[in-house]
Amino acid sequence: MKHILLIFSVTSLFVLPTVISCEVNFIIENFRSINSSGSLILKKSVDSLSQCTRYCSSIENCTHFTFSNAAEKNGVSNCHLIHSTSPSNSPIETTSGTSTVGTKTCLESKCPKRSFAFEKFSGKSLLNASFIIKTFSVSVEECLSKCQKDSTCRAALHNHDTSLCQLSRISLNSVYNPRLYFKPSYSIDLYENNCIDYTMTTSGCTFMRVNGGGLKSVSDQLVQSVGSVEECEQISYTYDNSTLECHLMWSSARMLGRSPLESMKPNLFHGDLDDCVNFSLKCRENNLEIKASSLRMFIGKMMTKKSKKIMCEENYQGEFDFSSRFDFKKCGLDPSKSKDSTYRGMVHVKEGSTSLVTIRDKVLQVNCRLHKSMPTEEQSLSVQMNVRENNKTSQVMSDDVVMTSTVSPTNPKFSLKVLGLDSNEADTVHIGDFGWIMLAVKNSAEDFTVTNLVARDVITGRVLKIIDEDGCVLRRDIVKEIRKTDNYVKLKISFSGFRRQTEVVYHAMVETCTVGCMPKCNLDMMLPEEETNVHSLPLSLDLPRHRMVRRSLAGEPRQLQLTSDVYKVTGHKLTLLNPPPPQKAFDFKPPTSSSSTYDFNDAGEFHEGDVIVVKHSVGLMSAAKTCLMDDVTCMLTVILGAIQMFLMFSCILIIYCYYQQWRFYRELNRPQEHNVQYYQKPPEVVAQT
Repeated sequence: MKHILLIFSVTSLFVLPTVISCEVNFIIENFRSINSSGSLILKKSVDSLSQCTRYCSSIENCTHFTFSNAAEKNGVSNCHLIHSTSPSNSPIETTSGTSTVGTKTCLESKCPKRSFAFEKFSGKSLLNASFIIKTFSVSVEECLSKCQKDSTCRAALHNHDTSLCQLSRISLNSVYNPRLYFKPSYSIDLYENNCIDYTMTTSGCTFMRVNGGGLKSVSDQLVQSVGSVEECEQISYTYDNSTLECHLMWSSARMLGRSPLESMKPNLFHGDLDDCVNFSLKCRENNLEIKASSLRMFIGKMMTKKSKKIMCEENYQGEFDFSSRFDFKKCGLDPSKSKDSTYRGMVHVKEGSTSLVTIRDKVLQVNCRLHKSMPTEEQSLSVQMNVRENNKTSQVMSDDVVMTSTVSPTNPKFSLKVLGLDSNEADTVHIGDFGWIMLAVKNSAEDFTVTNLVARDVITGRVLKIIDEDGCVLRRDIVKEIRKTDNYVKLKISFSGFRRQTEVVYHAMVETCTVGCMPKCNLDMMLPEEETNVHSLPLSLDLPRHRMVRRSLAGEPRQLQLTSDVYKVTGHKLTLLNPPPPQKAFDFKPPTSSSSTYDFNDAGEFHEGDVIVVKHSVGLMSAAKTCLMDDVTCMLTVILGAIQMFLMFSCILIIYCYYQQWRFYRELNRPQEHNVQYYQKPPEVVAQT
């Protein structure tokens, strides 16, 4: 028996390999060249690294490419497409120069909106093992595929001697000082993940600038006819104001080991993207929440001050996404005296590398405006009359109707409508039917999100929570899908959650926002709509790196202003009817007992439309349970009856107590009777006397 089991265990190893999907991706490496085992397929002149990767991807036998920037020579870059004839998987060796080498590889998933998936840094390993997420023993391709699947993996480290794979939550470009986190290694290579999608705005980005110098020879993309250095300022860049050329780089001069002062010319301006931190404000009834998303790992604190006194403070150690809640009263955020509640205050964000003030420190001016209700448009009729002497009006000068409104056209106006499945406004639906809740906006320059969606039963006052204060759907059995455009949000819902016929009003809160308006918890419920939503799309340029941003302001002021408007919207009253009874067919069999007193043959045959009443015996406990839990009218009747019985019993008890007390006082006040006994002498004594 043991031999049979041994044979089975051996043969079980020879199973068919699992078929894994293969997507073409690229791994790039700086300052490399292809060895003699590669043959040149094609030589092209390109304007960017992205264009070179597209050429290699379109040619099947292209396994590698070299991209050499020739910006000093007419601004043309060279792309060499190479086919490797070496049996080895790594025909790349280190050499001096300015070439960038790309290797075509097969990974399980595609890297969207990126020209390459990973950047390789040879001979790098972690100093601190606490940043390791997971460890495997797999090949390089499997290691990179596992890093792609993990949303927190910013780099994969692979030991080419032992095939040990480590997923790291930090990379060389995600920390301020790589020397504090990485060390040299002979057998470990670091692959930085370029597939992580960041949605960054420009107001929170800081640049390290150098005037009078730059690095044009290592740029990745050349953009011509750029009017100013501010327009060029997207990622690491060198701007030439004499030719109006913008040279963009995916790697900073610090990472390349180069200095922008190597080429000192008065017409050059250089800048390295130091960091980007997105701040978003969420206002609530009693507090506010500030959420931050940092491109590099943040170590520091967030605090509120009042007259140099720290009111509230929260520290962070090595976070990319962090948030803080500040109570209005406790943290010194004072309300203003206005019709709507408005809270203002200053929040300080201090980077913890030094106690001195740096460009990475921010001061946030927060403004929370809680609008109690939506402003209503007031319309008026304007006509001109010709008034003569003695107030005699004889002629109307104009019949024009002028519509005026007290609402400024710049203020957004939100509305909530309940629609049927045919997208028409509904007043009456059946429980269980499907329809839409549409929250539309007019005159809004910002994006918005929907929070605190509830359905209130007008009759009983019961409140059914559908979406929470963070915008996450709580009742997925009610909300089926979400569709969003620039002008509205549509929720496909099931009119359920109520057992019996009632009247329902839907209430919601609408908050204005700028970045990340759609909560991540609802992304799986999003469906595309015909209109495009430009607010929620990530920045997309033909650049190879995730550190791409768009500049809209010159410089990076340390003081930022965050404003959030919260509007309360209410829909119309909706009547929910009981669902129609299902049309069920049943067979009715007359009783066959001889003791039956009813003869169905005498009554005639059954016809369509006849009503048959079938009585079922209901148990006492079942009837009581139905009355107390399901039927509100029956429950109230029972409660009122119990109260009446209690009052009747109390009255009888009070009467009885008064009667007993009356009897007690009557006996107490009755006069005492004299108990006189007469003594009669015996006859013998009487005779003697």
